[in-house]
Order: sequence, then C-alpha cells, then structure tokens
Amino acid sequence: MSESITRVPGKQPGLREDEIYGVYLSWCLLNAEKPGSIKSLLAAMRQEGHTPEHHSGGRNHWPELSVTGPAVVDYILASQPSLV
Repeated sequence: MSESITRVPGKQPGLREDEIYGVYLSWCLLNAEKPGSIKSLLAAMRQEGHTPEHHSGGRNHWPELSVTGPAVVDYILASQPSLV
C-alpha cells in the first residue's frame, strides 16, 4: 500500500478518509488481499506517523498525502465510470 499513498510535504488539504479507503480497496483488489475496515486502516496510518486534521462537517483530511500508481487508476475508474 505504501506505493499508492505517498507523503508530499506542503500538500494541502491532503486526502480525505474516503479517498484513502477507496484507494486501499483498489490496492487490495489488485493485490488479491482481503481488505480490513476503514478503522483499522486509519489506525495503521497513525502508527506510521500520519496525523489527520479535523475539518468542519466532521470530515478529516490527512495533510501532505497524495496518491499514485495502479490502485489510484483503478479507484478513479471505479468511482467515475463516465471517464471510461
């Protein structure tokens, strides 16, 4: 999964939790892995030193994170079928 989510210093607002989980699900599908819950994924990200910022509306953003690689392409195409 580390090849799909990378740290980009200064990147704001970063990634929303739903974006992170969507890319994670795509990564699991492409790598024949059974996905865990969003709660366990976000806990693992905190253990890796990533810290979310709380925004209005109850949404968390994870600053300085960006996505890259095949799992991102799969996630975008799955969430935006009109692009195909």
